Amino acid sequence: MSTIMYIHGYGSNGNAIKGQSLRRMFPLHRVVSPTFDYDNRSPWEIQEQIRKTVASEEVKMIVGSSFGGYQTLCATAFFHGPVWAINPVHDVVNTIHRIFGNDISDVYFDFDSKVFRHQSKLNCNGEWPDDTPLNFALSTDDELLGDHHPLLELFPKHQSVVWKDRCGHRFYRFEELRDDIAATL
Repeated sequence: MSTIMYIHGYGSNGNAIKGQSLRRMFPLHRVVSPTFDYDNRSPWEIQEQIRKTVASEEVKMIVGSSFGGYQTLCATAFFHGPVWAINPVHDVVNTIHRIFGNDISDVYFDFDSKVFRHQSKLNCNGEWPDDTPLNFALSTDDELLGDHHPLLELFPKHQSVVWKDRCGHRFYRFEELRDDIAATL
């Protein structure tokens, strides 16, 4: 039985609907979905929590949504296995500031340039590891993040992109990804 890790978005928790859906979608796999304290932990601490969970739970795949999708993309710095980023944030500093107007955007500036942008550069330069298949599920009608094409310009080397209409930012048609995700397990 392999383990799938779900990384929830900002304002959510480890008992998120997508984590529960993954359990229903893949009953023969173990799904771990820890809660991350995005408001009170630095992005470096969040990544360390992800790293420890990956190691202790022997995670074989990571699925992350929104802010968790951003964290998933950052985790590819140390995680090698299939990843799915569902409507991931790609301009984290401006997005956090625009939506929440709080100070956590400042703590992400350095992290974003050193981790997220580094991973993007590896991907753009064709240095993406073969053992880390990158997959995206994106809404055509994401009311929170808008157009996802700038994200795909940051990560042009990917295994698959699944576009869905009528999903919104929360990706309400998540369970329709079952076969796509299963093909990458």
